Amino acid sequence: MLAGHLDLHSPNDPARRPNMSRMLFLDPHCQELYANWKRKARAVVGNLRIAVGRYPDDALLAELIGELTMESPRFVALWKDHRVTPCDAASYELHHPVVGTLTVTQQTLSIARSPGQALIVCTTPAGSSSEEALALLRHVSGAGGHKPGAFADTGAAPPSTGVRT
Repeated sequence: MLAGHLDLHSPNDPARRPNMSRMLFLDPHCQELYANWKRKARAVVGNLRIAVGRYPDDALLAELIGELTMESPRFVALWKDHRVTPCDAASYELHHPVVGTLTVTQQTLSIARSPGQALIVCTTPAGSSSEEALALLRHVSGAGGHKPGAFADTGAAPPSTGVRT
């Protein structure tokens, strides 16, 4: 849904794995996808700040922050705001290039038996035009179900823990 323009096999290659923070700040497609990009960007930066607090010595997380700092003035502006805000649940309006406008509700769920990992779930109301848009997207993508790696989002765990962020 968010990264349909990326290589389908990139989630299997850590060097090319989609990362929501990278996509949101460095990928023009992803920036155009969100109706309220700044709201989503604030949520992602807030989650990154939480991850840095939990994993201050994580080299991959530090590398990600450094990359975004060097390549995105928009990231720098939000990062220096120093807000630490968890994004547990939020609805986002998306302008998808294939299926048009849809609204998804994203929820971040903690996994009791795997502290430090989170499951990101996106839903649409049953019977809504957004649900129909997702069904159409599944159909046109040939996925028929979940497209591996097509929806990756930020979690509180750093990239080195194996959680797709």
